[in-house]
Amino acid sequence: MEDMFFPHQYKKALMNKTKNSTIRIGNEIGKYKVGKIYSAKSYAGRNWNIKIKILKVIPTTFSKLLDFGIPKRSIKAIQKNEKISLNENVELIRFIVL
Repeated sequence: MEDMFFPHQYKKALMNKTKNSTIRIGNEIGKYKVGKIYSAKSYAGRNWNIKIKILKVIPTTFSKLLDFGIPKRSIKAIQKNEKISLNENVELIRFIVL
């Protein structure tokens, strides 16, 4: 089974099944496929024993994430941490925690 990596602070939301989407940029675009099941891990490589199934992969641009209900504060945090432009290509991935 392939891995999908998340920031460590997402573990609780994944365990509680309250997180159902993620934004992928750069070399992670095109990596995840609809219908496949992935093992959720921290970026440090810690296995959380959480499985997620990809429901939808939506190619878009960073500036259009608001149209998909992504909170403005999340967008600003990503932009600050990743230093990406508003017209950069991203993927919005919707999933369920199994």
